[in-house]
Amino acid sequence: MKTSIYHKAVLLVAGVTAMGIGGTILAAPDAFYASYGIALPQDVTLTNELRASGASVVMLGLLTLAGLVFARFAVASTLLAAAMFLAYGAARALSIGIDGQPDGGMVTAMIAELVIGAASLAALVSVRKTV
Repeated sequence: MKTSIYHKAVLLVAGVTAMGIGGTILAAPDAFYASYGIALPQDVTLTNELRASGASVVMLGLLTLAGLVFARFAVASTLLAAAMFLAYGAARALSIGIDGQPDGGMVTAMIAELVIGAASLAALVSVRKTV
């Protein structure tokens, strides 16, 4: 399958974003969450859990980038990116409805996640039209 420039750009942005966010959570969860106004308590168990979720986001980023290197993985990689970013964005939107307005950085993150997720979904739709 030949991957379009748009599709490659979506995979690149989604993969690099996931790796950057996940890598920062993995390496420095205190600093990452402080940038959103969240002061983490000194809790080893919580830090362990946050680092584990950061590692899973890094892995999803790597799998997303695999679609750039191996064309046969492009559709699966795009599906993973769409699922991850739309899930994060939708969960944040739901939380705003249930819990109220968070720090502005979280709203910005939600918008970015929904945009990347929608772009990934659009790339999937464009692939379906050409197959």
